[in-house]
Amino acid sequence: MGFQAQWLETVRRKQSLLCVGIDAAEPGQRNEKALPSDLSKVEWTLGIIDQVAPYAAAIKLNRNYYKDISRSEMQRINARIHAHDMLSIDDSKLADIGETNDAGIYHAKAEGFDAITYAPFPGNTLQACAQADKHAIGLIVLVLMSNPEYRLMKEARIGEQPLYLHLAKQVAEGKAAGIVIGAPSDSNHITAHEIEEVAQLLPESLVLVPGIGAQGGELGPILAQFGDRTIANVGRAIIYHQDPAGEAKAYRDRIQALRIS
Repeated sequence: MGFQAQWLETVRRKQSLLCVGIDAAEPGQRNEKALPSDLSKVEWTLGIIDQVAPYAAAIKLNRNYYKDISRSEMQRINARIHAHDMLSIDDSKLADIGETNDAGIYHAKAEGFDAITYAPFPGNTLQACAQADKHAIGLIVLVLMSNPEYRLMKEARIGEQPLYLHLAKQVAEGKAAGIVIGAPSDSNHITAHEIEEVAQLLPESLVLVPGIGAQGGELGPILAQFGDRTIANVGRAIIYHQDPAGEAKAYRDRIQALRIS
Protein backbone atom coordinates (compact mmCIF):
# COMPACT_ATOMS: atom_id res chain seq x y z
CA MET A 1 0.00 0.00 0.00
CA GLY A 2 1.44 3.38 -1.01
CA PHE A 3 1.68 6.37 1.30
CA GLN A 4 -1.39 8.05 -0.19
CA ALA A 5 -3.55 5.01 0.55
CA GLN A 6 -1.95 4.60 3.98
CA TRP A 7 -2.82 8.17 4.86
CA LEU A 8 -6.45 7.92 3.78
CA GLU A 9 -6.88 4.65 5.66
CA THR A 10 -5.31 6.12 8.80
CA VAL A 11 -7.59 9.17 8.58
CA ARG A 12 -10.59 6.85 8.30
CA ARG A 13 -9.56 4.82 11.35
CA LYS A 14 -8.51 7.71 13.58
CA GLN A 15 -10.94 10.35 12.31
CA SER A 16 -8.16 12.91 12.34
CA LEU A 17 -6.17 14.97 9.83
CA LEU A 18 -3.71 16.16 12.47
CA CYS A 19 0.01 15.67 11.99
CA VAL A 20 2.16 16.67 14.95
CA GLY A 21 5.51 18.15 13.94
CA ILE A 22 8.31 17.57 16.43
CA ASP A 23 11.29 19.94 16.53
CA ALA A 24 13.35 18.68 19.45
CA ALA A 25 15.34 21.81 20.27
CA GLU A 26 18.05 21.24 22.86
CA PRO A 27 18.35 23.47 25.95
CA GLY A 28 20.28 26.58 24.97
CA GLN A 29 19.66 26.07 21.25
CA ARG A 30 17.15 28.90 21.20
CA ASN A 31 15.72 31.35 23.70
CA GLU A 32 12.46 29.52 24.30
CA LYS A 33 10.58 26.32 23.54
CA ALA A 34 13.17 23.64 24.07
CA LEU A 35 13.05 20.20 25.63
CA PRO A 36 13.69 19.91 29.40
CA SER A 37 17.32 19.54 30.45
CA ASP A 38 16.56 16.50 32.62
CA LEU A 39 15.27 14.33 29.72
CA SER A 40 17.07 12.72 26.83
CA LYS A 41 15.92 13.77 23.37
CA VAL A 42 14.72 10.27 22.55
CA GLU A 43 12.76 9.84 25.79
CA TRP A 44 11.19 13.30 25.45
CA THR A 45 10.17 12.53 21.88
CA LEU A 46 8.65 9.19 22.87
CA GLY A 47 6.70 10.96 25.60
CA ILE A 48 5.27 13.51 23.16
CA ILE A 49 4.31 10.71 20.77
CA ASP A 50 2.48 8.85 23.55
CA GLN A 51 0.58 11.96 24.61
CA VAL A 52 -0.63 13.09 21.17
CA ALA A 53 -1.26 9.63 19.70
CA PRO A 54 -5.02 9.46 20.47
CA TYR A 55 -5.61 12.58 18.39
CA ALA A 56 -3.06 12.48 15.55
CA ALA A 57 -2.77 10.52 12.31
CA ALA A 58 0.93 11.25 11.72
CA ILE A 59 4.13 12.49 13.31
CA LYS A 60 6.58 14.66 11.33
CA LEU A 61 10.11 14.65 12.69
CA ASN A 62 12.30 17.57 11.65
CA ARG A 63 15.49 15.60 10.93
CA ASN A 64 17.72 18.63 11.48
CA TYR A 65 16.88 18.40 15.19
CA TYR A 66 17.84 14.70 15.36
CA LYS A 67 21.28 14.63 13.74
CA ASP A 68 22.81 13.42 16.99
CA ILE A 69 20.84 10.18 17.37
CA SER A 70 21.58 6.72 15.96
CA ARG A 71 19.66 4.64 13.45
CA SER A 72 18.54 2.27 16.20
CA GLU A 73 17.21 5.20 18.26
CA MET A 74 15.28 6.52 15.27
CA GLN A 75 13.94 3.04 14.60
CA ARG A 76 12.73 2.98 18.20
CA ILE A 77 10.94 6.31 17.71
CA ASN A 78 9.30 5.14 14.48
CA ALA A 79 8.27 1.85 16.08
CA ARG A 80 6.47 3.84 18.79
CA ILE A 81 4.73 5.99 16.16
CA HIS A 82 3.53 2.90 14.31
CA ALA A 83 2.49 1.14 17.52
CA HIS A 84 0.07 4.05 18.04
CA ASP A 85 -1.39 3.57 14.53
CA MET A 86 0.20 6.73 13.14
CA LEU A 87 2.38 7.37 10.10
CA SER A 88 5.86 8.87 10.28
CA ILE A 89 7.29 11.59 8.03
CA ASP A 90 11.02 12.35 7.79
CA ASP A 91 11.20 16.10 7.31
CA SER A 92 14.70 16.19 5.81
CA LYS A 93 13.86 18.36 2.78
CA LEU A 94 16.36 16.55 0.56
CA ALA A 95 17.93 18.86 -2.05
CA ASP A 96 20.96 17.46 -3.81
CA ILE A 97 22.19 15.48 -6.80
CA GLY A 98 20.53 12.16 -7.52
CA GLU A 99 22.90 9.77 -5.77
CA THR A 100 22.92 11.85 -2.58
CA ASN A 101 19.13 12.06 -2.56
CA ASP A 102 18.99 8.30 -3.04
CA ALA A 103 21.19 7.84 0.03
CA GLY A 104 18.88 10.02 2.10
CA ILE A 105 15.80 8.13 0.91
CA TYR A 106 17.49 4.78 1.57
CA HIS A 107 18.39 5.72 5.15
CA ALA A 108 14.92 7.16 5.85
CA LYS A 109 13.40 3.85 4.81
CA ALA A 110 15.91 1.91 6.93
CA GLU A 111 15.00 4.06 9.93
CA GLY A 112 11.34 3.15 9.49
CA PHE A 113 9.83 6.29 7.99
CA ASP A 114 6.75 6.13 5.74
CA ALA A 115 7.49 9.34 3.80
CA ILE A 116 10.20 11.96 3.33
CA THR A 117 10.14 15.60 2.26
CA TYR A 118 12.07 16.81 -0.78
CA ALA A 119 13.10 20.31 -1.91
CA PRO A 120 13.12 20.44 -5.74
CA PHE A 121 15.72 23.20 -6.18
CA PRO A 122 18.22 20.93 -8.08
CA GLY A 123 15.57 20.19 -10.72
CA ASN A 124 15.64 16.41 -10.34
CA THR A 125 12.09 15.86 -9.08
CA LEU A 126 11.29 13.05 -11.52
CA GLN A 127 14.44 11.20 -10.52
CA ALA A 128 13.61 11.61 -6.82
CA CYS A 129 10.10 10.25 -7.46
CA ALA A 130 11.60 7.14 -9.07
CA GLN A 131 14.04 6.71 -6.18
CA ALA A 132 11.24 6.94 -3.63
CA ASP A 133 9.27 4.33 -5.56
CA LYS A 134 12.34 2.07 -5.59
CA HIS A 135 12.64 2.27 -1.81
CA ALA A 136 8.85 2.06 -1.24
CA ILE A 137 8.57 5.35 0.64
CA GLY A 138 6.34 8.35 -0.01
CA LEU A 139 7.91 11.51 -1.47
CA ILE A 140 6.46 14.88 -0.41
CA VAL A 141 7.66 17.73 -2.64
CA LEU A 142 7.88 21.37 -1.54
CA VAL A 143 5.75 23.41 -3.97
CA LEU A 144 4.34 26.52 -2.23
CA MET A 145 6.24 27.69 0.85
CA SER A 146 4.77 30.48 2.97
CA ASN A 147 8.00 32.15 4.13
CA PRO A 148 8.40 35.66 2.67
CA GLU A 149 11.65 34.80 0.88
CA TYR A 150 9.86 32.18 -1.24
CA ARG A 151 7.72 34.77 -2.97
CA LEU A 152 10.60 35.57 -5.34
CA MET A 153 11.02 31.88 -6.17
CA LYS A 154 7.28 31.33 -6.55
CA GLU A 155 6.97 34.10 -9.12
CA ALA A 156 10.03 33.02 -11.14
CA ARG A 157 9.09 31.83 -14.62
CA ILE A 158 9.84 28.46 -16.15
CA GLY A 159 8.92 28.99 -19.78
CA GLU A 160 5.45 30.49 -19.78
CA GLN A 161 4.43 29.43 -16.26
CA PRO A 162 5.35 30.31 -12.68
CA LEU A 163 7.69 27.96 -10.84
CA TYR A 164 5.03 26.56 -8.49
CA LEU A 165 2.92 25.31 -11.41
CA HIS A 166 5.98 23.82 -13.09
CA LEU A 167 6.72 21.93 -9.87
CA ALA A 168 3.13 20.77 -9.51
CA LYS A 169 3.21 19.37 -13.05
CA GLN A 170 6.43 17.50 -12.27
CA VAL A 171 4.82 16.04 -9.17
CA ALA A 172 1.91 14.87 -11.30
CA GLU A 173 4.22 13.34 -13.91
CA GLY A 174 6.40 11.62 -11.32
CA LYS A 175 3.39 10.50 -9.26
CA ALA A 176 4.88 11.69 -5.99
CA ALA A 177 2.80 10.93 -2.91
CA GLY A 178 2.28 14.54 -1.94
CA ILE A 179 3.29 18.18 -1.89
CA VAL A 180 3.88 20.90 0.68
CA ILE A 181 1.76 24.06 0.69
CA GLY A 182 2.16 26.51 3.55
CA ALA A 183 -1.06 27.54 5.26
CA PRO A 184 -2.23 30.89 3.84
CA SER A 185 -2.77 33.86 6.15
CA ASP A 186 -3.17 37.62 6.00
CA SER A 187 0.56 37.94 6.70
CA ASN A 188 1.91 35.71 3.91
CA HIS A 189 1.81 35.63 0.13
CA ILE A 190 -0.07 32.40 -0.62
CA THR A 191 -3.45 32.94 -2.27
CA ALA A 192 -6.57 30.84 -2.60
CA HIS A 193 -6.22 31.03 -6.38
CA GLU A 194 -2.74 29.52 -6.28
CA ILE A 195 -3.96 26.69 -4.04
CA GLU A 196 -6.82 25.99 -6.45
CA GLU A 197 -4.49 25.97 -9.46
CA VAL A 198 -2.22 23.41 -7.83
CA ALA A 199 -5.12 21.27 -6.62
CA GLN A 200 -6.54 21.06 -10.15
CA LEU A 201 -3.22 19.69 -11.41
CA LEU A 202 -3.01 17.14 -8.59
CA PRO A 203 -6.41 15.51 -8.04
CA GLU A 204 -4.97 12.59 -6.05
CA SER A 205 -1.98 14.15 -4.28
CA LEU A 206 -1.71 14.54 -0.54
CA VAL A 207 -0.79 17.98 0.79
CA LEU A 208 1.31 18.56 3.90
CA VAL A 209 0.38 21.91 5.41
CA PRO A 210 2.78 23.63 7.81
CA GLY A 211 2.11 27.04 9.31
CA ILE A 212 -0.99 26.18 11.37
CA GLY A 213 -0.92 26.98 15.05
CA ALA A 214 1.69 29.45 16.30
CA GLN A 215 2.21 30.83 12.79
CA GLY A 216 -1.48 31.63 12.41
CA GLY A 217 -2.11 29.97 9.06
CA GLU A 218 -5.62 29.08 7.89
CA LEU A 219 -6.38 25.50 6.93
CA GLY A 220 -9.81 26.13 5.37
CA PRO A 221 -8.72 27.17 1.85
CA ILE A 222 -6.52 24.09 1.50
CA LEU A 223 -9.03 21.72 3.07
CA ALA A 224 -11.67 23.00 0.64
CA GLN A 225 -9.52 21.85 -2.29
CA PHE A 226 -7.84 18.70 -0.94
CA GLY A 227 -10.31 17.33 1.63
CA ASP A 228 -9.05 14.24 3.50
CA ARG A 229 -5.82 14.37 1.48
CA THR A 230 -4.78 17.22 3.80
CA ILE A 231 -2.02 16.49 6.32
CA ALA A 232 -2.53 19.33 8.79
CA ASN A 233 0.74 19.88 10.62
CA VAL A 234 0.89 21.61 13.99
CA GLY A 235 4.22 21.65 15.79
CA ARG A 236 5.48 23.88 18.58
CA ALA A 237 1.99 25.02 19.62
CA ILE A 238 1.40 21.41 20.73
CA ILE A 239 4.74 19.91 21.69
CA TYR A 240 5.86 22.75 23.97
CA HIS A 241 2.45 23.30 25.52
CA GLN A 242 2.10 22.43 29.21
CA ASP A 243 -0.57 19.90 28.16
CA PRO A 244 0.42 18.44 24.76
CA ALA A 245 -2.40 15.88 24.82
CA GLY A 246 -5.06 18.47 25.53
CA GLU A 247 -3.71 20.84 22.91
CA ALA A 248 -3.51 18.03 20.33
CA LYS A 249 -7.14 17.17 21.05
CA ALA A 250 -8.15 20.82 20.68
CA TYR A 251 -6.45 21.10 17.29
CA ARG A 252 -7.84 17.74 16.18
CA ASP A 253 -11.34 18.91 17.07
CA ARG A 254 -10.98 22.26 15.29
CA ILE A 255 -9.64 20.58 12.17
CA GLN A 256 -12.40 17.97 12.33
CA ALA A 257 -15.04 20.71 12.50
CA LEU A 258 -13.64 22.23 9.31
CA ARG A 259 -13.42 18.79 7.72
CA ILE A 260 -17.12 17.99 8.14
CA SER A 261 -18.52 21.49 7.61
